[in-house]
Amino acid sequence: MTGFLIGLKRTARKLRGDRAGVGAVEFALIAPVLIILYMGSLEISVAMSVNKKLARASSTVADLVTQLDKVDKATLQSMLNVAQSVMTPFRSDGIKVKITGISINGAGVGKATWSWQEDNTAAYTAGSTQSLPKELAIPNTFLVRTEVEFDHKLLMVMPGVENLDIRTLHMKKTYHLRQRVGENVACGDC
Repeated sequence: MTGFLIGLKRTARKLRGDRAGVGAVEFALIAPVLIILYMGSLEISVAMSVNKKLARASSTVADLVTQLDKVDKATLQSMLNVAQSVMTPFRSDGIKVKITGISINGAGVGKATWSWQEDNTAAYTAGSTQSLPKELAIPNTFLVRTEVEFDHKLLMVMPGVENLDIRTLHMKKTYHLRQRVGENVACGDC
């Protein structure tokens, strides 16, 4: 038995001084952390790009509507296609768009004159008071507000894994712009 222990002690001494597998062990310990950091930074950059595209979609829709002196539901429905086109190359299914014409009275209170949302119904009742940034509540003016919402699903969710909480980021961008033509933007059938 003592010969076995002596042989074991010699083998242990050789292994203690041997550095042949240290790199592999260090890689095995550090690689998962580095992969998680890489995937996290990728996820953050994609989410930031989607958020930027959403802001651009909202401002583009507002810009196009304010260039018209009157709109109808068909024109506003086409703005949904505009928003989806701006979101390219990211998926845009489930995007929600609300467009509202707001008339600001002499006291600086904004009231919805018309509104539309992607299901072709009114987003707000006509005459309802609308909250506005105080810098934009200029008496006796008109604003067009666009609200674009989108739920961005994170890529880190592994497909096919059951009982995994699917995480989404709810993004919303709102733009207010003044009309470019005439006193307001009218909507005939809103």
